[in-house]
Parts: sequence; C-alpha cells; structure tokens
Amino acid sequence: MTARSNLLTAEAAARAKELEFFARTRVEGFLKGQNWSRRKGASTEFLQHRAYMPGDDLRRLDWRVFARTDRLVTREYEEFTNLDAVLALDTSGSMGYAGEAMSKIEFARHCAAMLAYLLNLQNDRFGFAALSARVTDFLAPSNGKRHLAELFRRMVSAAPAGETDMGACGAELLRRAGRKSVFVVFSDCFQEPAGLCRGLGMLRQQGHDVLVLHVFDPSETDLVFPGFTLFRDLETGQLDGADPMELREAYRDVCRAHSQALKDGLNSYGVEFAPLPVTAEWDVALAELLMRRR
Repeated sequence: MTARSNLLTAEAAARAKELEFFARTRVEGFLKGQNWSRRKGASTEFLQHRAYMPGDDLRRLDWRVFARTDRLVTREYEEFTNLDAVLALDTSGSMGYAGEAMSKIEFARHCAAMLAYLLNLQNDRFGFAALSARVTDFLAPSNGKRHLAELFRRMVSAAPAGETDMGACGAELLRRAGRKSVFVVFSDCFQEPAGLCRGLGMLRQQGHDVLVLHVFDPSETDLVFPGFTLFRDLETGQLDGADPMELREAYRDVCRAHSQALKDGLNSYGVEFAPLPVTAEWDVALAELLMRRR
C-alpha cells in the first residue's frame, strides 16, 4: 500500500486511533464507538412507546403496559448505523502553492488521509471527491482496506489545475450523494464567497452535514515577500507585479474580509467553517481541530 506509506506516518496513524471524529449534526449517526441514529430499528436499545397501529408487528407489543393500563402500545428502538463521509479535496491550481512547509494540496491530502484512516478504523463508509471547476473524480463511500488504498491512490493522482467553482461542484455532489452524508471539504476557498457558500449550502439544505476546512498558507495571507515581486495567478496564469510593502496592510484587510464573508455566508446555510493553516505538523493541526469540535 504505497500511497498509505507516503501519506501516513506511523505516529499519525497511532494518533488517528485516539481521535473521535464527531459529525456536527445527526445525519445517519455520529461517531463514538458505534454510531447512533433516530431511525427506528430492532436493536436492544429501547427508544420509546407509541400507540399500536393496525399492521404493526405484534411481537413488539408491550404486554406489561397492556396489563397495567389496558392500552396496546408497541416498543420502538434505536439502532446502530454507519456514517457516510465524503472527503472532498479542492484540486484547483491555487492549491499548488507551497510556502516553507508544504504545498496546500499536499497538506490537505495528508489531513484527508488521516481522516480516511480514522473512519476506516471506526468501520464507517468514506468516499472521495476531487473538486475544481467541476467534480473531476468521485469515489462512492465504502470501507475496508482495499477501498482505503484506492482512496489514497486517487488522492495522490489528483494534481492541482484549473479554476474553482464550488457552485457547480456542490450541485454535482448533490446528484451523486446517496443517503445523508457528512461532506468534509478541504479548500483554500479562492472564489467569491457568495458562489462558494451557495454551492456548498445546497448540500446542507438537503440534510447533509458539511464542514469546510479553509486550508491556507500564512505566507499568502501576510504577503511576506521582500521587494518588488511578480505574482502569477495559479488558476488563470495571469501575471501582475507589485511591491508587497506598499499594499501589505490593504491586502491583509482584504484577506480578513474574505475569510469573514466565507464564515458568515456558510454559517447562514448551517455549514461549519474552520481555518486550517498549513504547517509541518499537519497531524497535530488536524487533531487539535477535531478535538475542539468535540
């Protein structure tokens, strides 16, 4: 399993075993040992009584209640369900930017791999989507070692290129989604907030849980470049020259405003937004974020 060895260190794999990834809202269930849902089932965990209706399974009648109250009621139970998670990776050109640590897409791959490993440990189903101007690759949720290896292979082969259109991607993910799922989106969010929020908000409006992890390199947001610099847009190829010293403060204000607009816009749809700065200790950064979500 070459892809696994390239993406996951032994230390990170050990850390994954200690983490519990909690879905923010109940979708089909949430992770904590086994996953629970409010879907009615036939497990051993009692949920509630309700009045008997013609056609109900007579084996679920509670005869003790009938003996005390002379009322026919049936027993309902909670059942264990598995989580469906889709790890969605922004593969647009801007994700190829690399500062001192590693490129944004490499960082996101490592974090997504750690999550996939964790979900597999929990016997949950997980899938993969590569996003740019459209969904360029999609692996439907499943589980098992072979599925994990295939997911890693696809993540490694997803090279950054093209522009970002989360509106188109959100609509396509909605068409591909099966049952209610958790979508974990790793993206630098280099798009107008309104379109991005609307695209991912569609998933939330249809009952899916969505978490957007804003992958950014601090050198991008702080514009720490000495002297006159030629900047190339990694998505369009456009070249522009500028002196960072002259526009650093204004640029930082724009970055802060963009991040706030993303957070406010996504939150208005019920989508969770969390910053995830690129760092050499990627497993620690992800672990801290997930622990905070608990």
